[in-house]
Amino acid sequence: MITDEIESKLFKFKNFFRIRRKRFLGIDVGASFIRVVELSRKGQVIRLNNYAEFKLTDFNHGPFNLPAKNNLSAKEISDIIKTLIKQAGIQTREVAFSIPDFGSFFTKIELPEMDKDEIPQAVKYQVRPYIPLPLDDVALDWSVIEGQPSKTPIKVLVVAIPANMIDHYQEIASRSGLDLKFLEPEVFSLARASVKDGRDNKVIALIDIGAWSTTCSVLEKGILKTSHSFNIAGNDLTKVIARSLNIDYNKVEEMKRKYGLLPSEELKDSQNIRKLLIPLVGSILQETKKAFHNYYLEEGKEVEKIVLAGGVSLMPGLKEFFSVELKKPIVIADSFLNIVSPPILADVLKGMGPYYGIALGLALKGLE
Repeated sequence: MITDEIESKLFKFKNFFRIRRKRFLGIDVGASFIRVVELSRKGQVIRLNNYAEFKLTDFNHGPFNLPAKNNLSAKEISDIIKTLIKQAGIQTREVAFSIPDFGSFFTKIELPEMDKDEIPQAVKYQVRPYIPLPLDDVALDWSVIEGQPSKTPIKVLVVAIPANMIDHYQEIASRSGLDLKFLEPEVFSLARASVKDGRDNKVIALIDIGAWSTTCSVLEKGILKTSHSFNIAGNDLTKVIARSLNIDYNKVEEMKRKYGLLPSEELKDSQNIRKLLIPLVGSILQETKKAFHNYYLEEGKEVEKIVLAGGVSLMPGLKEFFSVELKKPIVIADSFLNIVSPPILADVLKGMGPYYGIALGLALKGLE
């Protein structure tokens, strides 16, 4: 059984917090990992109670031992989640799940001045040409990102999620014995946890380089204005190294973590993978520049700061390479910033920030 082979990273807080608090669970079912975060709130203080993860790629491999995309059933996923929760000693059953980028459709529409109660029907009418599925087969959500209802014309960000995907996560929650409170597209969860200075007037780009896709989102005053996903990501970097050097996945991952985009003069020939990575990283940069340019054409504003998230963001030399090419200040997402945890975990959690942003962002919303 899958659950017999789980190796989870978790930290148990035995009797650490004795006062009863509101608790909430955020679960990110990604293409390569399942990650769980439990937070609690007392007043304005938010504490980390627990975290755990399971590596899905242990069960999906192809040539060169390369990982394949997560295609586990709801039952298999729920078995993993139940085991993680049991091993971590998590008590709360209130949970939220993230919807992956490939399962969400984003579009922006402009509406004339109208009352707030007229907006839902207007959204349904206007959004129809932009959603590649019948509206009866999706759930729609929207938010006003510019203007004031009843006073001015407005811009609306619309999100559509296929109904069968909602059913899938409802089944996972039910089989896991959890009380599903909400679902949320992962970009919102990640932004909540990763963009800490979103309330100022800066235009901030959040670039999430995952295993199977990269998402470039732009936020202004903490409000998501646009989001663009494309299929160039971490596993593409892994594949090009594995096939060029004829080595397996685990060795490649080790090389990426150790050498990455470090300048070639600092490395031996056998360590120099920069020349293999630059073309693909360049493609990610081109898509990013395109997203920035489109935002400028739409809004007349330049991106002022970049936050990098996802496991690839920690690859040596990547931040510096992006900074030179994009000519903007760049930081690595520190999702656990302002979350109270034992000092012994400080260094560990800082390195985990880019990985746990989605699960953490879900839990943060659940505590609001």
